[in-house]
Amino acid sequence: MHFRVRKQVVQLVRMNYDPAIKRGRAQVVGSVKLANPILPAELRGQLTAQEVAEFDTWVATQHRSHQLKQELAALTLAEQIDQAREWFEQQGTENEETARVLAEETLRSIKQLRRTFNQRGLLD
Repeated sequence: MHFRVRKQVVQLVRMNYDPAIKRGRAQVVGSVKLANPILPAELRGQLTAQEVAEFDTWVATQHRSHQLKQELAALTLAEQIDQAREWFEQQGTENEETARVLAEETLRSIKQLRRTFNQRGLLD
């Protein structure tokens, strides 16, 4: 079994050998919301004990690691923005195109972040 992270969910994918094509074929068994990665009883019933254990291990390691990375990013975001501002201030004409592309990407992300702040009621 392996796991595919797709936006807000993780898909549980089982590989089954297909003798007709002489290789494995991926079958999505189900999906679980990443916000609360708990197997529903119906999905748990479709999995073997080993697959349930693999999912529990994935949640304990990969999912937890992802959550910690997100938290670290939030905790250090202001500092990262200050460092980025300094980098943009130091750029000359030799890096102008790179700086322009990065500035556009950053502004898109900032707009999405501001929208999230507003939706969560974090701004006055």
